[in-house]
Amino acid sequence: MKPGRMGLMASFLWMTATALSAETTRGFTGRWEITTDYPGGSFTAGLELSSVGQGYEGHSAYLVPDDYWYQYAGSADRDRLRLKILAPDGKSAIGELTLTLRGDKLMGNGVLHDVPISVSAHRPLTPPAGSPRTHDFKPQLFYRAFSGALPPALHIFPGDTVRTQTVDAAGGGVNKEQHTLGGNPQTGPFYIEGAMVGDTIVVHFNKIRLNRDTAFQVRSGLNPRALPSGYPQSRMADTSDVWNLDREHLTATPANPSSKLKGVVIKLTPMLGCVSVAPFWNQTIATSDSGPFGGNLDYNQVREGTTLYLPVYRAGALLSIGDGHAVQGDGEITGQGLETSMDVEFTVGLIRDQLLDQPWAENAESIMVSGVGGSLEAALQTATAGLSNWLKSYYDLDASEVATVLANAIHYDIAEIVDPQVHVVARIPKDALAQLPKPPGPKSMFCQASWGCVLTR
Repeated sequence: MKPGRMGLMASFLWMTATALSAETTRGFTGRWEITTDYPGGSFTAGLELSSVGQGYEGHSAYLVPDDYWYQYAGSADRDRLRLKILAPDGKSAIGELTLTLRGDKLMGNGVLHDVPISVSAHRPLTPPAGSPRTHDFKPQLFYRAFSGALPPALHIFPGDTVRTQTVDAAGGGVNKEQHTLGGNPQTGPFYIEGAMVGDTIVVHFNKIRLNRDTAFQVRSGLNPRALPSGYPQSRMADTSDVWNLDREHLTATPANPSSKLKGVVIKLTPMLGCVSVAPFWNQTIATSDSGPFGGNLDYNQVREGTTLYLPVYRAGALLSIGDGHAVQGDGEITGQGLETSMDVEFTVGLIRDQLLDQPWAENAESIMVSGVGGSLEAALQTATAGLSNWLKSYYDLDASEVATVLANAIHYDIAEIVDPQVHVVARIPKDALAQLPKPPGPKSMFCQASWGCVLTR
């Protein structure tokens, strides 16, 4: 080979290698679903990487459940990316990672809090052809806990719609046939592709419809938690708990009523008592309970036409629904609504990198933020803080502006008073919000009721 040709070949190989290297390093950017293996278990989160100058920056929820929200800074050499793991302040180093790009996957290892870890990552799955899709899902198993350890019943994508059924709180379905044990058994959980820790899922209820003609509800007396200690109640032993439902006219009448109640007819507003994601880390929580993850909220505005927003604490969110009520008054003061089974249709969405750390909802009239706590006072305070955080995040209001708006517009609903946790909802009419200028939403947001929000715009 002539020297001239050797020089040209060398130049060609150098340019090719440079181009391949550039193409490889560009492949690091974007969203990854990263699984961390560490002593004692594994955990999956979303990792967002971007190129800045000659280096890389990124952010993610915690790689292991330690309540940290991580930032990253580093550089790449061909197919290898070296990153420092930084605490939320963006300055304090808490670990490091070395990642290697292999096609559409990342593999690597490092240390976090001085503990060795290994990681693997892949791109989020893309929706299949024909998406969004509608799934007709007939449940076969019903779980009585909210937990990230439960196997998904169905994988769905944002934009998909699910048509399904729930059983009643005692495990009875259409025509009251017994499907499972009682204790608020749930339909699901549904794995929402792309939903990672730190995101928010959107659940819009297109339909919540009665599918049988009976319901049950305690009628022998009020729950003691709704009354002063020692308040006397004469309970009638032969009182029926059965109600007859008129699905055509959406009314209910008590079966075998006393002579004084023979004229009682109740207007129905079907709702779901339980809507939940999996709670934080390894928690397994009974379906009688509630928290930031949702759960047994028993809020009578979780009905057809409402959109519910839930924070994501586990990969896929693991959405569960159940505990249908034909109607329920505020507080659920007997411990039950009109308990019955339901036909449900819902559509899911996903908001990345935004988390209020408590459920919130909206309908045509209002924005509603849930506060769950061990007392009425604690639940009310959490709800108020959550609505304040919501206004700070989505309307960019300062503390004085929040006070001015809420002092004259806030409403409180006492959703649940007799379950293990009290649930109070802070609500603001959309008419009040219409008077405010609304800036573009935050690029990222992480809020907690106890200390406020960290966000970027």
